[in-house]
Amino acid sequence: MEMRAVDDVDIGRDLTPALLPLAHALHDSFLASHCSSCFSPLTAPLSPPPAPVSVSCVFYCSQVCYASDSTLHVSSGELQLLLCHSPSEDGDTSDLRAALRLLAALGDSSCGDGCQRIKGLLTNRHKLLAPETTNVKLASKIQRGAEAMAAARQSQKTSSNVYGDMKGTMLEEAVICAVLTNAVEVQDSGGRILGIAIYDTDFSWINHSCSPNTCYRFQFCASSNAAVQSLSKSMTWISPFHCGVKMNNSASVQSGLGREYAEYGPRIMLRSIKSIEKGAEVTVAYTDILQPKAVRLSELHIKYQFTCNCTRCSVDPPTYVDQILQNFHEATNVFPMETGGVSLNKDDAIEKLTDWMDDIVASYFSDGDAESCCLELEKLLTVRIVEEDLKSDIGKIGQRNHCLLLHPLHYLSIEAHTILASAYKVRGNLLCPPPAETDSHTWEASGLNRTSAAYSLLLAGSVHYLFCFEPSLIGSAANFWANAGESLLNLASRIPAYPSTENNKASTCSLANQPASHPSNMHASYADFQSTTDDFLKCMSHFAREIWDLLTHGCPYLQGIRDPINFNWLETTSDLYSRSVRDVSHHELLRSSAEKGMAIFQLGVHCALYGKFLSSICYGGGSH
Repeated sequence: MEMRAVDDVDIGRDLTPALLPLAHALHDSFLASHCSSCFSPLTAPLSPPPAPVSVSCVFYCSQVCYASDSTLHVSSGELQLLLCHSPSEDGDTSDLRAALRLLAALGDSSCGDGCQRIKGLLTNRHKLLAPETTNVKLASKIQRGAEAMAAARQSQKTSSNVYGDMKGTMLEEAVICAVLTNAVEVQDSGGRILGIAIYDTDFSWINHSCSPNTCYRFQFCASSNAAVQSLSKSMTWISPFHCGVKMNNSASVQSGLGREYAEYGPRIMLRSIKSIEKGAEVTVAYTDILQPKAVRLSELHIKYQFTCNCTRCSVDPPTYVDQILQNFHEATNVFPMETGGVSLNKDDAIEKLTDWMDDIVASYFSDGDAESCCLELEKLLTVRIVEEDLKSDIGKIGQRNHCLLLHPLHYLSIEAHTILASAYKVRGNLLCPPPAETDSHTWEASGLNRTSAAYSLLLAGSVHYLFCFEPSLIGSAANFWANAGESLLNLASRIPAYPSTENNKASTCSLANQPASHPSNMHASYADFQSTTDDFLKCMSHFAREIWDLLTHGCPYLQGIRDPINFNWLETTSDLYSRSVRDVSHHELLRSSAEKGMAIFQLGVHCALYGKFLSSICYGGGSH
């Protein structure tokens, strides 16, 4: 099965109307804070009635959502599952609750072919529960979940005679497998994963690619919202094909559902992020594509039971992006071998570094010690990796030892930079807001906020560099540029003696008088995407060079990064840490901050605006 474009499609176009889910479920942690019908955050929640038991498990944002969902919440067995299932045994119950809702929505539908498909939705049951499966833990979880579902359905007397010939819990197992195979993680505008949703074949038949040409976004509104109703009637630009033959998709799952099951839930919309020719396959990413090939293949096989053979994964040698995401940086004149630090063998370095990072992050999330997290991650980023055939020569080479470091664009480096930007921000926010006069708290907070902004800018520049070679990374680039803009603007607002435009003449900006640079007019600039991008990068590079030394002051690792946006310097030097940095006094640094405050502000505005431009392509003009 696959979906293809029915006509030529430009970049930044909605390809489907706002599609309603077949079933959906909030994660357990959001049941009390978000509407169980539309997933909107609650203000004054309406609790469902206490019948049949005097326990309230879910909430709704309006009478409309309450009326559309509360009956199904009880009749599907979801309420009984929440009351009886122990979350400590198998964790979050959203998969089981979505499966119960899906089963209720299917009504008297049958499940043929050994439950390999349910109304066109692939289940993968024969793979996930195969005797030879390597994921025994998941298989056991599916079987326990099916038993819990069966018990919940029986308690609500929802079992149908249509399924009387199904042995044991085969049907429940198949529906859980269908959820695991087809469910989409529903994210809010801030990137939080609220829950999951399963959509009809109009969306579920879209295949994966590690270089996709589309992405998707969600709509969180009550079913009566006029704007969403209008989006639901938009034209579709895709059509299903099977083995190259166009299919009639009019007999979809949605058309067989009752009215009460087709007017609520988080809606999904597909949008082009590349130009697509008529008849070309339409694809999305099932996993994080800002990872090297081996990691992507492993995740896809574990979760979806297939080996990806998309163009990006099939090419030999690997694409430039996949090479650099797992690349090491050759360096001399790094930290001497006889001093502190860690040395690893290249052959097992990635496995050990990955485990090390997992431990650091787990410790950070458990104890909240942001300072320790920063110290450990920056130690990891500067770890020396020695090739096996050089280990015997270490004593002879001494301080000029030839070794390897994680490349600044290595996927582990990008992950570490992401956590560091957040951890430094947390540390800065924990200190008191800067008072009128400069004291020790102000000075420390200023340094932490500068470092957080520097890591955010480095992330945006790094991912943008990769995006230039892999256009499918546009969504990641949009998010990182927006985050960098927010971080820089936050820093600018904290600078003592914040400069005014009267005393600081702004640099001439090629975007200042262009209507296309304004968020409300960005769609007109899609046709000239490269020109708009070049204009933004020209301005951002100018401001970044002006303030980079200030942002990185006091952080040896960041001081080794010569330019956070233009990475051509990596091709011309082998000494990542050979850049000499002049030490400056507190007074000089404060004066420099005041003098360059306008440049920090302007860079923040440009980063935020460029992030908005990219985001509008991915998610539309109304995106966060």
